[in-house]
Amino acid sequence: ETTIIMPSRDMQMDIKNTTRITARLLEIDTKLDTMEDRFEEVEMRISQIEDYKEDRDTKMADLEKKLGRAWDHIEDLDNCSRRNNVCIMGLPEGIEEGRPIEFLNKVLPAILEIPEGEVIEIEQAHRSFMPRPQPSQWPHPIIMCLLKYQTQELILQKAREKQNIVWEYNKIAFFQDLSKEIQLKRKAFMESKRQLRVLGVKYTMAYPATLRIQHEGIRHSFQSPESVISFIKQ
Repeated sequence: ETTIIMPSRDMQMDIKNTTRITARLLEIDTKLDTMEDRFEEVEMRISQIEDYKEDRDTKMADLEKKLGRAWDHIEDLDNCSRRNNVCIMGLPEGIEEGRPIEFLNKVLPAILEIPEGEVIEIEQAHRSFMPRPQPSQWPHPIIMCLLKYQTQELILQKAREKQNIVWEYNKIAFFQDLSKEIQLKRKAFMESKRQLRVLGVKYTMAYPATLRIQHEGIRHSFQSPESVISFIKQ
């Protein structure tokens, strides 16, 4: 005769607890699988974002290079259009009486001691386009466009030779007409040029903003003020 042993109450409780734990573990395992899938999805999205950012950065760097080249080209065209121009500073406001070309043709040969027979052919001339200054303010420069580049070179050469130019008690200065950007680049050389003058070293500025000197029979060119200062300290 077979004897059936019924599980005790404690054993039944253990079985129930084990079943609940197993079910709970299965639930946790399912959630872990779901979380793993989500982590993989997040990692994939992060990887895509990083790839997108890298691609975007590459495109931005390429775009900046192209924009820089385009700006340099525009800058060069702007200054080429000014090639024959001369900027004249110091002439009293309104002295040209509305006829700047006629006035300049009359006074420039005397101011700069232009050789007789040298014709100054002026295509255009005007004051810089700004509001009329007050009597106490510095007069606006006159921008003069010459027919020939050689005439522009002659005028600037004569101005350099005379250095201090005074006409009817007015100090006059002649400059090459350059864009604002190149003017700022050249202005950065002011301190280095001052030190060169103290040392008695002659210099010239070449287009667009290169300082050149002749030292002990050797010509040196400098693209930055820092390089000039380093050369002086040697």
